[in-house]
Amino acid sequence: MNYNRILTNEYFEPGMPPVFVTSDKHHGNVSLHNHEFFELVFIERGVALHSHEGNTQILTTGDVFIILPGEVHSYISTNNTSLYNCLFIIDSLKGHEQDIREMQGLSWLLKGRTDFQQVHAGLAETQELLLYLEKMIWERLNRGVGWELKIKSLLYGLLVAYARLYGNARLSAEGAKSNFKHVFEAVAYIESNYQHEVLLEDVARATGLSAGYLSKQFKSLLGSTPAEYARSFRMAKAAELLRNEGTSVAAVSEAMGFSDLSLFSRQFRQVTGVSPTGFRKTI
Repeated sequence: MNYNRILTNEYFEPGMPPVFVTSDKHHGNVSLHNHEFFELVFIERGVALHSHEGNTQILTTGDVFIILPGEVHSYISTNNTSLYNCLFIIDSLKGHEQDIREMQGLSWLLKGRTDFQQVHAGLAETQELLLYLEKMIWERLNRGVGWELKIKSLLYGLLVAYARLYGNARLSAEGAKSNFKHVFEAVAYIESNYQHEVLLEDVARATGLSAGYLSKQFKSLLGSTPAEYARSFRMAKAAELLRNEGTSVAAVSEAMGFSDLSLFSRQFRQVTGVSPTGFRKTI
């Protein structure tokens, strides 16, 4: 696997706080890479396909996740996706290791993860996360009295906010289901039927809603239409199969329910920005 290695000194200068926040808009692909530091990512707006250690996830507005040092990841496809990156090194956690080990939702930062999990922030949580992130950017730019200490304290607040989302993920999902039950039913239908083209009418019929109302609710919660989500999820599953070099592109196309290889290749390129063969070369 070929990937770029990003070193700590590319973002953290000697004598500067061990925390760095950026706000970017991505469109297209970000190549495979890993880094020597932690990275918390918040998707402010948009939909993207994300690869982490060989597995592919769909990221939507409000998603938050953390990449550990040494983990290989990339963005296979982003479509005008706005996101924040909070980079921090192990030195920023000194003196708080025990608190982190004992906190549900954060202990794995130091112990290592068992699997990848993104959490989802609702409207109120989104405003809280944005406040921490924007304040960190502001403090670094203005460098007022005590700004180094302030940035560290903001990092701890951000991590606690993430831990609450992580620890309450099940409860949050149950609460969301009570308000957006049909959207979650639509997602479940799409993810169970990705091996063939999923039409909006099929999803609407499965949820008992009109196509127009479902599309509005779906986009409000996830930031994409059912058709966009279905296409992205289908290509995310195709990307996972393409990582196995023993599986031909034609076999992947067939597994995804395509009878026309050229149609599969065209849709894969539309979602990821590269052909299936081109994608395989980046692995």
